[in-house]
Order: sequence, then C-alpha cells, then structure tokens
Amino acid sequence: MLKARIVVGADGSPGSTLAVRWAAAEAQLREAELRVFTAYHRRDPGRQHDDDASAVVHEAVTQARTVAPQIQVRGLAMPGYAAPMLLHAAEDAALLVVGDRRRGSLPGQPLGSVGSQVATHARASVVVVRGRPGPDDGPVVVGVDDGPAASTIIGRAFEEAALRGAPLLAVTAHANGHPTPAAAEALGAEIDPRLDPWREKYPSVQVEREYASGRPDRVLVQRCQQAQLVVVGPRRHGYQGVMLGAVGSGLLRRAACPVLIAR
Repeated sequence: MLKARIVVGADGSPGSTLAVRWAAAEAQLREAELRVFTAYHRRDPGRQHDDDASAVVHEAVTQARTVAPQIQVRGLAMPGYAAPMLLHAAEDAALLVVGDRRRGSLPGQPLGSVGSQVATHARASVVVVRGRPGPDDGPVVVGVDDGPAASTIIGRAFEEAALRGAPLLAVTAHANGHPTPAAAEALGAEIDPRLDPWREKYPSVQVEREYASGRPDRVLVQRCQQAQLVVVGPRRHGYQGVMLGAVGSGLLRRAACPVLIAR
C-alpha cells in the first residue's frame, strides 16, 4: 500500500524552515512520506547553482528529520519557478505546505506570493504556515457556512483535530449582526447535520459550536489567536483555479496560526 505524501517548499528562509518543521510533524501524525522541494533559476547557463540549492535541501531535510526522525524524507532541487514546480510536485500529494514569506519572493519567483499562488491553483489541500512558531496547543478552528463544500471542510477539520488530540471550534459568522435565538436555532438545523456524521466518525473530538456577529474573515482571524490550525475552504472555482474569497485571503494575510485550505 502506497504511503500518503506531503510536499513542502523550502528556500532557506525562516518562514520555509517553519514550514518544513510543520510538514515533518504532520507527516509523522499521518504516517506519510515527506518530499522537500526547492527551486532555483539558472540565469547564466555558464554558472552552476546546484550547490546552493542542494545545501538548502540538505538543511531542510535535516530539520525535518530532527522533528520526526522516523519519517521517510526525500529532498529535491529543481531548476525553474517555485510555484509551478510545487504545483506539479503536489499533483498527487495529500497536502502541499509552504511558508509565509512576506518580504520578497522565493528564488526564481519574480512576482507575487508563492503561498497565495499555490493556495489558489493547487489540486491538493494547502497549508500556509504562518503566525507564531510551533503552535502545538489550542483548538483547531473551522469556518462553517452553508456552501456546497462545507462537508469536505468540516471533515478535514475533524480529521486534523483527531490527529492532534485537539478540540474543534466550528464558527459561523454573520456580518449583519448576531442572529436571534430563533434564527440561530434555524441556522443550526440547516448546518449542524453536516457536523453530525463527523462527530460519529471522530467521537474523541470535543466540539464547540459558535455563532458570531461580524465579518467572517475578521471573526476567524480573531479566533486564530489561540488556535493551532484554522481550516477553511475555497469560496468558488474559477477559470484559472480556486478563488479564495475574503475569508481565505484575509487569513493568509493575518492569521496567527497555520491556514489549511481544504480541497
């Protein structure tokens, strides 16, 4: 039986180091293999950049084995642009992990954020590791609405909570004010049945249900202050890929913990 695979991007920055360490811990939880990739751009065909890239990969693999010595780790340095390389590498992966690099881009990536690009275009679920380093306590937070992908998102949040032995906080936020008790009860009748099958599948997970007043992105950013992971889904699919919408985009900019975009 083939092991699940987790792919992580590395570039030697502090953000990518946190991502590698997070991905290694996740691989250990899932009994998955870990693939570490770095990209480099050969601007001058007469010069060799392999040594520098190999050093980045070697350090990343060392970091991963320090966190999770028993996992299978393989590191690869490849010429090209970071985002397309990671997207191709993660086509059949269970999870794609990247760091949050706010200043500049990964080597070989001239424009934009690699994290936002892979979160938008990856076929696999994506984690952008950001916020405080190494959050290993607190709940897993999931944003719940009545969209068609709600069940997938909730199920992934339950799975992550069960793996970590963490409680789950399921949040529904309304920008138009706090619902009345009757409205909250009606909303619960519509949404909570989506939680019930996952409660049965993961009976060890303690679940807290919250209905909050405020914009969903702002509410979830606030709940992330004490969380170890926040799980959201894509808002919709477009011609070029997945559109994250205000919630996902806001979390990628401001969340105080890693952000999982569930597919």
